[in-house]
Amino acid sequence: MGEIVIYTKTGCPYCKQAVDDYTAKGIRFKEINTSEDVDAKRLVKEKYRAGKVPVIVEDGKIVSTGYNGGG
Repeated sequence: MGEIVIYTKTGCPYCKQAVDDYTAKGIRFKEINTSEDVDAKRLVKEKYRAGKVPVIVEDGKIVSTGYNGGG
């Protein structure tokens, strides 16, 4: 498994669920909060063409948007 990044935003329950699930499974990831990082917010919209978070990226490729417990 390569590098995993979870793009989140403050107050998002789906983001919290994704982070909690990955943590519980012992999966290492980096969390980037798009509410605090405007460049990350732009990246999510432009590069990944995602209109909602969480966006879960593994090795530069989207594996999930709008988390549904798939982790």
